[in-house]
Amino acid sequence: MSAPPETTVVLQCEGIGDCLFAIPVLRKLRGRLPPGERIALYTHHVSLFATCPYVDSAAHIAAASGRSFARLVVLFDLSKLPHWLVDTVDFISIPAGLGQLSFREKQLEYFPREEDRAERFDVVLNTSMTWPSRSWPIASWQRLADRILSLGYSVAVVGKDVVSGADRMEKKSLPLAGCTDLTNRLSLDQTYFTIARAGLFVSCQNGLSVLSGATDTEVVVLDMSIEWSKRAIYRREDPHYKVSYVKGGCDIYCCQSHECTTYGEFRCIPTAERVIEVVEGRLAALRRAPGGAAQAADQPAS
Repeated sequence: MSAPPETTVVLQCEGIGDCLFAIPVLRKLRGRLPPGERIALYTHHVSLFATCPYVDSAAHIAAASGRSFARLVVLFDLSKLPHWLVDTVDFISIPAGLGQLSFREKQLEYFPREEDRAERFDVVLNTSMTWPSRSWPIASWQRLADRILSLGYSVAVVGKDVVSGADRMEKKSLPLAGCTDLTNRLSLDQTYFTIARAGLFVSCQNGLSVLSGATDTEVVVLDMSIEWSKRAIYRREDPHYKVSYVKGGCDIYCCQSHECTTYGEFRCIPTAERVIEVVEGRLAALRRAPGGAAQAADQPAS
């Protein structure tokens, strides 16, 4: 008996966020294939796709090196499109021959393997420090945390220190005084559950901000040098459904990472005052909403 036909997909991106943006593309690819055809995925993050219903197998990308495949689709090919000018999902889908996805098709998904063992916090912060243009000063994070705590909310900090070979840097997530420190203590599944249980999640533009798009949690994203629309989170076909994008005072879309060639400083980084204003506004809206997820300031925090 002959083996069923198989399409091989090589997902070249190393970042968790980019891999999550690829899931809607895999979902559409699966719908385009003839019934019975398998998808074999090669990726840097095998565990991320272990329970993904849109692939039949997942292996490390190194296992695809030097091999030839009858049907091959390469996703996240940096030579095909200028990735900084294109919505990430479309950057992945257009070169694959799938065209531009609709807002509905861009709905993010995540498929955890573990049971939900997460605690509930009113607010969850991710202090991930990466490129200078996409990192918020730790002093600003602390000011934000202090303000949220002063209002009577419970706050946790999530994130993981990782060494990125592709980006040639160590990415760190620092704890904050007065907050429950969950940095480097949670699996990606438990991080997902912690974000999903929270009333509000605040993050810079990174893998965990993309992960939050697979939840229904209120989100504040500091988008800085990368235009928010290029990394938009689509839920209910709306990039603004329960998402607030906060940027500093620069309107130039440069997508620079290490230095600002225009001003010498990244003016796109928002001030602590601006972020605190937006966060307070979202918390107030959650208090007013029927069955709002965030605790009122005069109620005991969970």
